[in-house]
Amino acid sequence: MALSSSLVSGHRDHPTLGIATFVGNLLLMALLSAAVRELVNRDYPLSEVLLFRYLFASGFFWIILLSTVGLAGLLTRRPFDHAIRSISGIVSLGLLYFALTRIPIADATAISYAAPIFITVLSIFLLGEAIGLRRWVAVIAGFIGVLLIARPGAGTLDIGVVAAAGSAFTGALVAIWLRKLSSSERSVTIGIFYNNLGSLVCLAWVLLSGWLTPRGDDLLLFLGFGLGCGMQQWLLTVSFRYAEASLLAPFEYLAMVFAAIVGFLFWGEVPVLTTWIGAGVIAASGMFIFVRGQKRIHSDKADGTLRH
Repeated sequence: MALSSSLVSGHRDHPTLGIATFVGNLLLMALLSAAVRELVNRDYPLSEVLLFRYLFASGFFWIILLSTVGLAGLLTRRPFDHAIRSISGIVSLGLLYFALTRIPIADATAISYAAPIFITVLSIFLLGEAIGLRRWVAVIAGFIGVLLIARPGAGTLDIGVVAAAGSAFTGALVAIWLRKLSSSERSVTIGIFYNNLGSLVCLAWVLLSGWLTPRGDDLLLFLGFGLGCGMQQWLLTVSFRYAEASLLAPFEYLAMVFAAIVGFLFWGEVPVLTTWIGAGVIAASGMFIFVRGQKRIHSDKADGTLRH
C-alpha cells in the first residue's frame, strides 16, 4: 500500500471511486490466489507461476516509468536498500504462494494480514521507535489470533501455516524498507527494481527446476493470471489516487471474507470457527495499530506546526 499510494501523482477527492477500486483489488487478489493454487495443482512449478506474475507486473511498472519520468527513474543512490526491499518482497510472495497450495485460502490470507503486528515489533529494532503499552497489547492479541488459526495443539503444525507466517514477517520487512526508501526514491523506481529482480530470480529458478510448457486451456489460465496481476496493481494504484489511506484501511480486511468465499466456491473449504475468531482478532489488532499510528502522525504534524 505504501508503494501504490504515491505511484500516481496528484490526489483527487473521490472517495466512492477510491473505495470501489480498492475493494475490486481485494476481490481480484482472492481470485488470483485461487489461480495460483489451481496452476500448482495442475503440476506447474511454483517458480513458473511466480515468473508469470513478476513479468506482467514488470510490464505494468515499465509502462508507468516510460510514460512519466522516463529512464531517469532508474537512477538511484540506494542500491543496497533496494536489494533488501526486493529480496524481502520476493521471499514474502513466494512463501504466500506456497502457503496457498498447502492450507485453506482463508487461513493463508488471514495469517498474511498479521504483517502490521510484525511491523510494530520490527520498528523497535530497525527504526528505533518506542512502542506504548496499548500497542504491545494489540501485538500480543494479534499473535494470539495467529495461534487460533494455526491451532498448534490440534496436531503437527502444517508447513503452510509456517510459510504464511513467514510471508507476514518478510512482508513487514518490505513495509519498513518502503518507509525508508520513500524518503528519497520514486515509487515507480522501487517497483521497477523489485519486479525486475523478481523476474530474474524466478527465471533462474525456472532454469534450475525445469519449465513445463502450458498446455491448452492452461495457457489461457496463465495469461489470465498474468493480466489479473497487472489489473490488480492498476486498481490498487487508482484507489489511492482517489481516496486517503485512512479511509481505505478498514476495507482491507475484506480480503479475508473474499478469500473464504473463493475457497468455498472452488474447493468447498469452510473456515472453522477458530479461523474466523483468529481473523477477527488479527483484523482488530491491525486496525488498532493503524489508528494509533495515524494519531501519532497527526500529533507530530500538530507539534511541528506549533513549533513553527
